[in-house]
Amino acid sequence: MNTQLENEQNKRVNWIQLIQSYLLIFIFHFIFILIIGYFISPWSKVDTVIVEGNEDVYDQLIIDKSSIKIGDSVFKSKQKFDQIESDIVKELTQISDVQVSVEEINKVMIRVEEFSTVAYIAKEGAYLRVLEDGSVLDELYTISLGNQLVLSKFEEGDVLNLMIQELKDIDHAILNLISEIELVEDRTNPLFIRVYMNNGNRVLAKIPEFSQKVIYYPQMVQAVEGKKGVFDMEVGIYFTPFKDSEDPELGINESEGQNLDDLTD
Repeated sequence: MNTQLENEQNKRVNWIQLIQSYLLIFIFHFIFILIIGYFISPWSKVDTVIVEGNEDVYDQLIIDKSSIKIGDSVFKSKQKFDQIESDIVKELTQISDVQVSVEEINKVMIRVEEFSTVAYIAKEGAYLRVLEDGSVLDELYTISLGNQLVLSKFEEGDVLNLMIQELKDIDHAILNLISEIELVEDRTNPLFIRVYMNNGNRVLAKIPEFSQKVIYYPQMVQAVEGKKGVFDMEVGIYFTPFKDSEDPELGINESEGQNLDDLTD
């Protein structure tokens, strides 16, 4: 009796094990078919490439530098994402950071961050874009774009980088009052600048101290009661009005100079 019961139990166990084996084989083949099906289906191919976060660099230029094309294998493309990110940053000067990812199965998303434009350099009747990292782009513009100020007589290098750092430390409300900054080449101090303000005034200063002193410009204008002239910030702050506010080229009236050092106390 016990032997018959044991045989029945063994048969039941063998039957369960057989079912489990067939089930495992079925699951394996099902997964294999799914994998094969995926790789031969349109879902395994890049369907769309989207660029986000860019303002100045064209979408198509970024896509071209990525070398990702519609119809490429999503799997193979993912293996190259790190290299793609590196290549875009290396080849496109204005791009500071890139993140490439796959979304919605077969959509490639390229998210970028750009170095902002802090100014334009005037050069031979045209303008070059200056980025916040000190890079000067090669593309020439016939006019400066946006509200960024113009830098004249600057060249790419340490002096320009120092000027950019000063500009980054100045509030935008003050920057918007500046039209042009000229590097003065006939002074013994190689970091001396002449600043043309939008309201017609001029400011003389040294680059290393410019951001610290120009913040007082609104108070300076108020202190001289709206007169037009030159604010000399090289040592302290001294104002000298123009002889003719309508024509600054006629010079300044030195006899009416005004010390404004007390504004920075």
